[in-house]
Amino acid sequence: MLTKSILTLAAATLATVLIQTPVQASESARTVHDHRATVEVQVRDHRATTQAKVRDHRVYKQEKVRDHRSQRKNEVVKVSRKDCRVGYESLRRSGYRNIKMLDCNGKEYSYLAQKHRALFGAKMNAYSGSLKVSYIGPVRSH
Repeated sequence: MLTKSILTLAAATLATVLIQTPVQASESARTVHDHRATVEVQVRDHRATTQAKVRDHRVYKQEKVRDHRSQRKNEVVKVSRKDCRVGYESLRRSGYRNIKMLDCNGKEYSYLAQKHRALFGAKMNAYSGSLKVSYIGPVRSH
């Protein structure tokens, strides 16, 4: 009888140990960690008005040319002049004939040319190459 009562007591203790509350069971059980990083999901609107800044890398490779009309007195800027022949060829391509180069000195070159039996005077800026043509009158016949 003593063995029966010892067995009953052992069974009762074993039953109380096995039937524990969930809190006690989780504490006594082996702890398992989730090693995956917790990721916070952000919803991005791809239609956003902020655009990425695009840098033009060619800017740093180009030489900076200063305007010759600068206010700096100590700066020397070399500005190249066009050849007098450039104006002659430009008038020729525009349909003018019998072109005479009158003055190829200074900042403005002068020309006389004929087109459609009319005489024209032309002036070309020696630095920019811009031509201004003006009507002089009809060509005199000899």
